[in-house]
Amino acid sequence: MERGLEIARSGDQPGKDVIPESLFEAMRALLWIISPDDARTVTRNLVENLGGTIVDSGDSTTSAIPLDLSFGSGTPILPCAPEHSVARRMLERYLPSFVIDVRRILQLHAEGERNQEDASLDSLTQLSNRRMTGRALGRLRPGEFVMMIDLDHFKAVNDSFGHPAGDQVLRTFGRALLATLRGRDFAGRYGGDEFVVVLPVDSNPEPFLERLRELWAQVRPHDISFSAGIALVGYDVTTALADADAAMYHAKNTGPDQWAWATTDPRLVTPSASRSVRANREPSEFVAYSRLEVPEGDQEQFDRAFRDRLGAVDAWPGFVALEVWADTQHPTQYSMVSWWTSAEEFRDYMKSSDHRLSHDRIPTGSHRPKPIEFHRFRIVSR
Repeated sequence: MERGLEIARSGDQPGKDVIPESLFEAMRALLWIISPDDARTVTRNLVENLGGTIVDSGDSTTSAIPLDLSFGSGTPILPCAPEHSVARRMLERYLPSFVIDVRRILQLHAEGERNQEDASLDSLTQLSNRRMTGRALGRLRPGEFVMMIDLDHFKAVNDSFGHPAGDQVLRTFGRALLATLRGRDFAGRYGGDEFVVVLPVDSNPEPFLERLRELWAQVRPHDISFSAGIALVGYDVTTALADADAAMYHAKNTGPDQWAWATTDPRLVTPSASRSVRANREPSEFVAYSRLEVPEGDQEQFDRAFRDRLGAVDAWPGFVALEVWADTQHPTQYSMVSWWTSAEEFRDYMKSSDHRLSHDRIPTGSHRPKPIEFHRFRIVSR
């Protein structure tokens, strides 16, 4: 005999009204339901613990109680127990109010999900809103890519056709971005007509932008293009968005419908498409690097000496930029990288053959290092 029935029968004694223990267990289980399927399972268990059974609503039985327990999931089901039985009395007494509680909990959960969705999505574009985009940027990892995308001449649409037309452009561009996303890609509206995209490690941002450009050309309600800046997330993840933003403005200044890479390390840049441009770096035909071994006790002195030296390097003929990278896995190993307008300028300045031999041209083609190989480096000075 079911435990619930035993407890219920003790309640038949004069002056006593004992609530079935199975009802308490079911009420505790309500704390964990988040879907109609969960509600069906909990309610079915309660019915069976009270001595009843579950039947489909289509079954022609006179012992079914007209109380749908499907909660909108699947076919309607009804509780069932023989007439005038203890189980019947228990079900008729406790089940209706329990079902009301279940429906209210499901309603509150659905409202909570809607509120959470409203709080995380931009209502116009259906992309993640500024708050959720900020969270995504706060979880960046080295090796991921950040892109800042801005619509070209968007203000002209608002001025010429009105804000409803501008809203339609944003709405359509949001759908185009969503359609371009794959796997673990992320896209959010950063504000106005600016959008942020985050791609996972080992992605290739340029094919993403090519797909977006092609789709946008097909669906855009007005002849309006976009510009984008791309930044590879490095050791200091906090600079990625600013780097991408600067690259985006560099691309926009060169003309509409272009994108630019922003990086402090040319070896991290994948081969660019013919229409893309490099940002934040003067033209440099020659890039040299040397590897240094600095004992741990001398590292602070080395860092300080290099920073002191930076004040003089701008005067080097043909010099473009200089950086030192520290290997986070091997603390005594450093790499020094310098950019030059030409190999001749580099050779002219490096008068010593010994010094010249200490530098190598960064490999190209199939020998070019992969970006993942440099994620362990942090920039000490630039």
